[in-house]
Amino acid sequence: MSHLRLVQPIGTAFALAICLACAPARAQSAADVEAFEREIRPLLVEKCLSCHGPEKQKGGLRVDARAPLLEGGDSGPAVVPGKPEESLLVQAVKREDGLEMPPDAPLSPKQAAALERWVASGAAWPADGAPAVETRKEAWARHWAFRPMARPEPPDAGDASWVRTPVDAFVAEKHAEAGLSPSPEADRRTLIRRLSYDLTGLPPSPEEVAAFVADPDPTAYEKLVDRLLASKRYGEQWARHWLDVARYADTKGYVYGREERFFVHAPAYRDWVVKAFNDDLPYDRFLLDQIAADQAEPDDPSALAALGFVTLGRRFLGVTHDIIDDRIDVVTRGTMGLTVACSRCHDHKFDPIPTADYYALYGVFMNCTERLVPLAEPSGSEAERAAFEAELKKRRDALESGVASAREEASRRIRSRVADYLTAQLDLSKVPADGFDVILYADDLVPASARRWQAYLAAAAEADDPIFRPWRRLAAIPEAEFAARAAGVLAEPDGSGAAPVNARVASAFASPPAAMAEAVERYGRLFAEVEREWAELRKADPAATALADPDAEALRKVLYEPDRSPCWIPDEPIVTIEAFLDNNQDVKLWQLQGEVDRWLMQSPVAPPYASALTDRAEIREPRVFRRGNAANPGDLAPRRFLQVVAGPDAPAFANGSGRLELARAIIDPENPLTARVWVNRIWAQHFGAGLVRTPSDFGIRSEPPSHPELLDWLARRLVDGGWSTKTIHRLILLSSTYRQRSNGGGPDDEKAKLADPENRLLWRTNPHRLTFEEARDSALAATGELDARIGGRGTPLFGGAENRRRTLYGVVDRQFLPGVFRVFDFANPDLHIPSRSETTVPQQALFAMNHPFPAARARALAARLSPGDDDASTRAVFQAVLQRDPTADEASAAREFLADAAAAPPPAPPAESLAWSYGCVTVDPASGPSKDFRPMPHFDGQGWGGGPQWPDPVLGWARITAGGATPGTIRPARSSGAGSRRSAA
Repeated sequence: MSHLRLVQPIGTAFALAICLACAPARAQSAADVEAFEREIRPLLVEKCLSCHGPEKQKGGLRVDARAPLLEGGDSGPAVVPGKPEESLLVQAVKREDGLEMPPDAPLSPKQAAALERWVASGAAWPADGAPAVETRKEAWARHWAFRPMARPEPPDAGDASWVRTPVDAFVAEKHAEAGLSPSPEADRRTLIRRLSYDLTGLPPSPEEVAAFVADPDPTAYEKLVDRLLASKRYGEQWARHWLDVARYADTKGYVYGREERFFVHAPAYRDWVVKAFNDDLPYDRFLLDQIAADQAEPDDPSALAALGFVTLGRRFLGVTHDIIDDRIDVVTRGTMGLTVACSRCHDHKFDPIPTADYYALYGVFMNCTERLVPLAEPSGSEAERAAFEAELKKRRDALESGVASAREEASRRIRSRVADYLTAQLDLSKVPADGFDVILYADDLVPASARRWQAYLAAAAEADDPIFRPWRRLAAIPEAEFAARAAGVLAEPDGSGAAPVNARVASAFASPPAAMAEAVERYGRLFAEVEREWAELRKADPAATALADPDAEALRKVLYEPDRSPCWIPDEPIVTIEAFLDNNQDVKLWQLQGEVDRWLMQSPVAPPYASALTDRAEIREPRVFRRGNAANPGDLAPRRFLQVVAGPDAPAFANGSGRLELARAIIDPENPLTARVWVNRIWAQHFGAGLVRTPSDFGIRSEPPSHPELLDWLARRLVDGGWSTKTIHRLILLSSTYRQRSNGGGPDDEKAKLADPENRLLWRTNPHRLTFEEARDSALAATGELDARIGGRGTPLFGGAENRRRTLYGVVDRQFLPGVFRVFDFANPDLHIPSRSETTVPQQALFAMNHPFPAARARALAARLSPGDDDASTRAVFQAVLQRDPTADEASAAREFLADAAAAPPPAPPAESLAWSYGCVTVDPASGPSKDFRPMPHFDGQGWGGGPQWPDPVLGWARITAGGATPGTIRPARSSGAGSRRSAA
């Protein structure tokens, strides 16, 4: 694409800045240098170096060398040679403009004067003996991730018998450099289990293992890889990896009670991701659809489901700025490994991402709204479909009628208070920022409408609008000079080619106003007159569409023109217009929206729905929010791509919001980040850690790749091979590197353990720890209970009817995430999660011992065993769970366990104890229950209700005995599981 290019690699402006920063002071004399060494260097060392030296750089500023001083920190250049008035360092020591350095005690007047003289004389610095300090721009210029992808050739194979794919050639080269040897190949049983879990998240069946182990075909392994890649289970496993990146959840997080908590469109997005992986949708198209499917695939309605990537984030109680911030974060970290959201309040402290770039992307998403659209026709019989459509129409009609009425009423109130909204423009600091404005009453001034007036007047000023030309000129006069200058500015001639001032406006300002408040009153009366004329005309002629007088009609359009008028309430869903309405209207409309949403989620014949992101009718340019404060807007930030990739002269986006242009810039083959990030994510899932160990941060703070040539080779293969994810899988999985044993066994094991304890050089395979989903699904697979249905609305995993579907299809509830998810390191659905934590905590063992789910799986597996032959049953259990026979020691231990159980059956517990079958302790009869022991309602996975039960998401359910806790009864043990209720123990 024409505007996306690497400028060696980050722009000529950066390179120029580097040259300027590194250049010595011009014409510095020996006396200047001597004065620096005598007066300035000791001052910098004593007063500044502790916070701005080699070890620490507060605000990104370093003062122990000239180059970083000239470059400056987060606030800009610290020193401008010859211009102390423009140097932030001088301002700071003089404690001007809110800058106060050093923070504890000011410099003496003599010290401050010396520093100012030094800057004024050119900021001399010795050319010899100065510490070699790399500036941030120099670091950016050489950073591996910002440089173009190389086209490395695989090195010559060292051991041709070991090098099966080019992946092995790159790995073997690193082995040779370190003097290490690879581990032997794993046995076939291990390989089929490894492949099956990596590609499908499920264990192979015992029969599949036996067949593979006994297969004499030399291509059996390759065929196994292809079979698993073609499995429908593959898409489910790799969709789950992507859903962590996409911060997937079925609910919005905490929202006001008036709003439905569940997303209608979440299942459709999840199912789209599953299908995309199963179909091997090219990765560039995979990303393009998730950002701009509405524009990239206008003829494929099913592609709209992909937009859940952007729209399924947390809703932050409707605070628009936070919602957009979340979208910027998931797009930039998820696709390019850039932490752009760190630039919300200031330039990025480490990476070349200025605040202006953040707000350029903010403008893209600011100019979008959401629409709920069906992806298919309803299912069921003709009668069922008709009943569904009739009920849906009734609810939609009520919603649309309510929205239309609320919009019209809100617009009418704004038109009746034009003077009030113009008065608000005189001091916008009194208008609450978006997200901090709750309109309680119908007669409140609406901050969102005040900001719409602000944008309208700014556009009118830029266009030299003939209606608001007097307003623009008068508003520019300082208050103290208003009376003296008003007549003069109103008499100024119009610009060349400019339309004359609207005749009605010119008449209203035939005499100059005494103050700006009087100008507001005149505009208010003028618009009120036009409003009355329009009302009279419509009364006489209901079909009228315009006023006869063109000047009056121009004024009427300010009040009524769709999309453009500052009185217009956008024709958008309640989620994006609620800020224009008072609280009572919002509550009513959210209730009507909830009726529609719940019908679409509860009806068995309802089709899947997508929340399509679409461009707004009116496109507005964003402004930088100073320090991230929406109430303090700064310069315009044209919508464009990131300068670190596209260069400082990247053109602004020109088509609508710019979302399609943004998506195309992300997937441009010359973008050095996107392909690298994706192949690194694939690698990390197969080896436990990526070639880059920070999969969503390829910035300056990231570690360099362990195998940089391999990373670029894979990225190039991805792009040149049509962005096929399955092709990258095959390259990795067919390698000898992947097939190694995890427990070593090579000739250099001891040396390798010392030289490379973290296995970054891949001299063995890292063991695979099962995720929660893999462990739960494996238990169901082992018992033959796994429900293999693909897709559809999720259901709670625990509570109520037992759920035997894959864990992927369990409800992910942001607000009430089951504690068992947290205990087993499930991804936090509030955030983009690049890789999961791996913890070992007691609650994990307690779940296995106490929770009904593993107990039920044990009973189901036991029911499949043949009675009377303990050895055969033991072998069957091991085959079902581990796909192997027990060892001699395991078989002996099993026989001993079964014999002990048969010889000494446990006594039946008291009836009272049966009620407390999971995690319990006894109340001391002397002291009785503690004061905070309270019966709690049952939580069924979706809401509180039912009889008196004690919910513990880790230890299971505990029912309270009749009469509550009394001395001698049982009470639940304390649980530290995340999300569990506090107990009395």
